[in-house]
Amino acid sequence: MADKAEMGLAAAIEELREELYAAQDKGAGQQFRFEIEEAQLELLLELRKDNKLGGKLRFGVADAGLDRTATSARTHKLTLNLKIKDKAAGGSNPEISHEEAGSWDYH
Repeated sequence: MADKAEMGLAAAIEELREELYAAQDKGAGQQFRFEIEEAQLELLLELRKDNKLGGKLRFGVADAGLDRTATSARTHKLTLNLKIKDKAAGGSNPEISHEEAGSWDYH
């Protein structure tokens, strides 16, 4: 994973994607399956301006930490509602479990 100070929006979405893959792998072979309809990703974003010679503006996920560089920053909250589609399943909503592992009926 990228250093939090350098993580941008694309990296945050990729991190969410990796977490969904991990949940899907852990759910394989389980009796209960969950269909993912939507994911909500909430980020605190900073627009920073470093007060150095030739300073620059940077847009990235906010992080906590201390440094000795004079920086001005504005923090913004961004909430994304993402509809998740599984390309491998023809564009349907993905499931946390790939396989049917059981039944509700106990005989």
